[in-house]
Amino acid sequence: MNAKNISFGCIALALLGLLWVALPVGYQHWQVNHQLKILHDAGEPTLINHLGDPAPVSVWPLDKKVDARTSILEILPEANALVVELKPVLNSDDFLDCKQPVSAQHLSVLKASFEKHPSVVPALRAASDCQRYAWPSPHTPQGVLTTDQYMKLLLKEISNLRMVGRLMFCGARFLASKGQVDESAMLCVDLMRLTGLQETGPTVVVYQTNVAIRQSAVDQLNVILQESVLEPKTHAAIERVLAEHESSDAFVQALKTERAFGISSFQNMPSSVRWFSGSLPDYLGAMQAQIELGKTPPHKILASAATSQFPLTQLSMQAVESCRNAFETDRIRLRCLRILNALRSKQIVSCELPSECLGLAAEAIEDPYSGRSLNMDAVETANGIRWCIHSAGPNPFAVGEMARGLPNDKGNGRNPNAQNPYAQGENQRHQMDLSLSP
Repeated sequence: MNAKNISFGCIALALLGLLWVALPVGYQHWQVNHQLKILHDAGEPTLINHLGDPAPVSVWPLDKKVDARTSILEILPEANALVVELKPVLNSDDFLDCKQPVSAQHLSVLKASFEKHPSVVPALRAASDCQRYAWPSPHTPQGVLTTDQYMKLLLKEISNLRMVGRLMFCGARFLASKGQVDESAMLCVDLMRLTGLQETGPTVVVYQTNVAIRQSAVDQLNVILQESVLEPKTHAAIERVLAEHESSDAFVQALKTERAFGISSFQNMPSSVRWFSGSLPDYLGAMQAQIELGKTPPHKILASAATSQFPLTQLSMQAVESCRNAFETDRIRLRCLRILNALRSKQIVSCELPSECLGLAAEAIEDPYSGRSLNMDAVETANGIRWCIHSAGPNPFAVGEMARGLPNDKGNGRNPNAQNPYAQGENQRHQMDLSLSP
């Protein structure tokens, strides 16, 4: 074999090797582009360019066509000043515990602060009457923001949302401490409505933040419903906002916007990482599986999805699973509150057949983990009947543990004297406590 033949052989082997690598990468490239085209043709966001205003409107059926974000930004400077005034209250764990009475010292701070800034809370309540919350767009005069830049913008927005939630919670606690329980309950309803507008924003971080904010309203409403007699119109308003949240698709929308953010993140990577690692097709498949799963309750899910072998997808799925856990926590606690509201509005002291005595659809009182009705236990107290409402949680053998103070049951029946090992930090304060109790 002469040198010429050897040279041709080497070239042929090199070409075959190149084809061996290029063909799979080329097919992968075509496959990804085909998937993205299908999503784009279906009107789904596929890049951060598609996020922000105009965002999907809230499911809340209102006549006004006003942006809640604009209304909040108008009052933001005064709201920031009010937060400074309320700092001694906001830093108190006792005040944040709705089951603890507001101290005289905190009442004095609340009274002076709200009298000094009387327009803040009414303006925030008015924002909750808007049709949507127009999230900022990544488009700027200088071009489209990078994923890192856009996330910084979203985190700044989230900081404002947390502040608004704190101020409305303070207002609700203050009203309840003065005996104005109906007014306090309606302020909680407004806060829940506002979180419903805000949670339509992009990424799972935005969704989870609003879930965390909403739990303060759930806790305050639980205390009010357990201890007070409310007007029929207040019960009706509570039922309405809870029914709207039950039908909301904000969680699925959060997954879709998270996928768009993730795609843009992958596209910002070097080509060698993006195409030769195979991570992007794997990520798209994992996200599609989560989106198709949607709001399916855990008891209907036969098996967990296969674990990805790609580190980038694994990291992304951790955030998605955290968001799904937050969604289930929220769904359970809102259903527990809906049950409690029905029990109190109908003045029920015993309920053998929940769907009949409560007047709610079976799905509205279903435990997502067991498929049966959420557990309802009447508790005799010196002040009359109170209710412990809870879910079995992900452990089918842990039914009733939340009532004994363990963190496996979910709903509205946790022992108030038990320590919650998950209550560390504002975003985690309500993450695992899925019960309502007296």
